[in-house]
Amino acid sequence: MSTEKATILIYDDEPERARDFEGKLEKGLGKADQSNNFDVVSLDTGEFQSAIKTLEQRRIDFRNGEIDLENIPKDDEEKIDNASIFVIDYDLLPTQKAEAEKEDEKENIFTGSLTGEIVAYLVRCFSKCKLIVGLNQYGSNPFDLTLRGDLDSFADLNLGEEQLDNPNLWTDGSWQEYRPWSWPNLSDSIQTFDKRIEEVQQKLNKPICEVLGFSPETFQLLPREIVQFIGKYEEKEPCQTTFREFVTKSGNGLKPKDVKELDNNINDHVLARVGAARISKWLDQLVLPEQDILVDAPHLVSRYPSLIRGNEEEIETWNETSQLIDFSELGMKTDLIGPYRFQKSYWVSRPVWFWDELCECEEIQEVSEPWLTIRPNWVFCEDTSCFHKQEDCKEFLADIASPFTRRFVKNISGVDYQPRVRFSL
Repeated sequence: MSTEKATILIYDDEPERARDFEGKLEKGLGKADQSNNFDVVSLDTGEFQSAIKTLEQRRIDFRNGEIDLENIPKDDEEKIDNASIFVIDYDLLPTQKAEAEKEDEKENIFTGSLTGEIVAYLVRCFSKCKLIVGLNQYGSNPFDLTLRGDLDSFADLNLGEEQLDNPNLWTDGSWQEYRPWSWPNLSDSIQTFDKRIEEVQQKLNKPICEVLGFSPETFQLLPREIVQFIGKYEEKEPCQTTFREFVTKSGNGLKPKDVKELDNNINDHVLARVGAARISKWLDQLVLPEQDILVDAPHLVSRYPSLIRGNEEEIETWNETSQLIDFSELGMKTDLIGPYRFQKSYWVSRPVWFWDELCECEEIQEVSEPWLTIRPNWVFCEDTSCFHKQEDCKEFLADIASPFTRRFVKNISGVDYQPRVRFSL
């Protein structure tokens, strides 16, 4: 078994801030007992410039069908190609100003407004890096009360710098204080990344719906606001859209100028990388928050308490369901609802079930005898990934299309809950 550490690469245009980010990440990894699994490394400005120049050249070669990004020679790799996670700050303006002062301005690649988001796109499409974490685009310690995520961002996860030392980014459960339920376990996400890409590369011309294991009927239940991310082409219904069509035609994969005559299979690895990353994020951050197409364990037991395994009167029993572990290890009667499970577990960050099928299962007490349903005096909080007594929590309305808009947070001091108007709706 390999003992080689995975690399977390960091870049910020201010070296002092980059060192601060590095220290915070190491602190969080230490608290999560993950220090032995990762090396945290900062890129200096020269290394960053070299990487961006390389990625831009690969982009040009890609457009011309002249590069095989799956088999880049070792000598042509940048540090970023071997990173498991790349952490990039959103605001890179100081770097551009510093570069503009150089005498060799003709060699300056920062001719436009460079942001972490532009870099994230280049890294996702034209490097072999696995996960991308964007920093500070929405503040230093934000919580999104819309629960809609940011599908415009090519970062797999968007954080604030104050959240970098949070050990809950690297663990499956036993959460400590602040821990948004939308966060994945980054360690697990690294492990499943290649599996998604491999599947998409083999099935680029298959419908996304089919590859993910959705029935066409279930896929058609997705609200327009969600399914429009995938798009509709050549009179096809969204459930017929292939991964290739999504990446090249939706506008949410490759940018239009990067899509030309992509009829050479040499480009398929790029299409698979982009398709796997974007659709995985779509599932986790747009489909799942609705909780009416796919439903996860804590939201499911909130509706059907009889699925709890153990003492229903103990809040600790309920919190056994709010973990990012295998479905069979959750504190639930998973055998009863096994037929409704989403089988492609490596596509999402937690166990989930198909709600439209499960809600008709007569073997569930709340379905067959709804009048016997007993609600507990606690609710699931989206900002702690735990159940708490309802009187200690704050209600908000998520900006989602499903009927399950009523959600709760613990409302932790120091966290920037935005937009706060969601508390008053």
